[in-house]
Amino acid sequence: MCELSLKDFKHIVTPELLAQLIQDEAPINGLVPKVFTFRGVEFNGNLGDFASARDAVEIIEYISEHNVPVRINTNGSLRNSAWWSRLALPDVTVGFAIDGMSDTHKLYRQDTDWHRIIEHAQALIDAGGRAVWRFVPFDHNRHQEQECRKMAREIGFFGFENIYDGRDSGPVFTRDGKFSHYIGPTPPGDRPPPIQALIESHVTWYDAKTYRSQKDVPNLSMNCIHKQNQEIYIAADGSVYPCCFLGFYPHTMNHPGNRELAPMVQENNALQYPLEHCLAWFDAVEQAWSKSSIAEGRPYQCVNTCGKI
Repeated sequence: MCELSLKDFKHIVTPELLAQLIQDEAPINGLVPKVFTFRGVEFNGNLGDFASARDAVEIIEYISEHNVPVRINTNGSLRNSAWWSRLALPDVTVGFAIDGMSDTHKLYRQDTDWHRIIEHAQALIDAGGRAVWRFVPFDHNRHQEQECRKMAREIGFFGFENIYDGRDSGPVFTRDGKFSHYIGPTPPGDRPPPIQALIESHVTWYDAKTYRSQKDVPNLSMNCIHKQNQEIYIAADGSVYPCCFLGFYPHTMNHPGNRELAPMVQENNALQYPLEHCLAWFDAVEQAWSKSSIAEGRPYQCVNTCGKI
């Protein structure tokens, strides 16, 4: 499994860098911007859940010691209650992905245990920690949202968030690759599309010379989330990217959405090179936005995620 140890994390995110995150003014090296919607460190499950990392708690303790805010997004199903209670630290917020009650949550969150997640969240809250209930609205769970909100208040969650990230529909498969069920809207009175059509519509394999998108127009502008939030993404292997969308498969770069990106990436592993050095190639991504289309080298993921006509 690919993960950063506490030693690795300290090598990349030094006390000096953490200190920059809570300064009003960014230092000369410009790693940290002067205006942040969130000035801190956020953990997302791009390559695996936060709780699966061996030194997860120790890393959070290290960040917290430097008074830097932390956000964690997790499915919350791993570990035990005692482990989660250790995350009750100052300026640490844990977002638990709970998509409904026990009967509906499992339809999307495969291999997670709703009851364990609730126990873990309760342990964190009881220890004085701050938890947020993160809820993805689906057709199959919308009717339970108010019940979930009520339960969140009763348990003591700090907040409740609706998550709209394009994951509200799609096919669900078993571990052996067999179609299990479909989540999301289907044509009125109709059954889900044939399985082959589902696969073809959800696997974004394409040829850049033939790919077509309504967004892929010559005068496309980019509402870049990375630039807007002034952030960088560090993957579990230490490689650095502008954002998680561009670093989805950092080891092989063979995801079709990264085909145009791969030639731009230069010496970007922060365990091997200074962090400033790992950021140097980012300008090439922004320059590629001026290309007339994906076929001409405009990054697919930038178009698909942040393109604005």
